[in-house]
Amino acid sequence: MGLWDDVKDLGSAAVNVVEDVFWAPTKIAKWVLGEMFGDPDAELEKYAAELQQMGKDVEAFGKEISTALSHLTWHGPASDAFVAHAQSRVKELNTVADELDELGKAIKGLADAF
Repeated sequence: MGLWDDVKDLGSAAVNVVEDVFWAPTKIAKWVLGEMFGDPDAELEKYAAELQQMGKDVEAFGKEISTALSHLTWHGPASDAFVAHAQSRVKELNTVADELDELGKAIKGLADAF
C-alpha cells in the first residue's frame, strides 16, 4: 500500500508541475497587466472599446474629407494635385482606422483569454 501511495503522490506532483509550467506564462501576464492597468479584465475591455471607437471616428473623418473634396469648385492642375494628395491621405486614414479596429479586437481577445 505504501508503494501505491508513493506512486500516486509522485503522479500528482508531476501533474502539478505540468500545470505550473503550462499556466505560469498566463499567470505572469495577468499579474503584469494587473500591475500596469489595475483590474486587467475591466481595463482591457475599456481600452478595446475605445480603440474600436477611435477607428470608427477616423473612418468617419476620412469620409467627411472625401465628401468635402467632391464638392470643390475650383479645377485645374493644382486642384487635381491637391485632390490626389488628399485622397492618398484619406486612404492612409482608412488604413489607420482598420488597424485601430484590429488592435481593439486583439485587446478584447486578450481580455477574453483572462
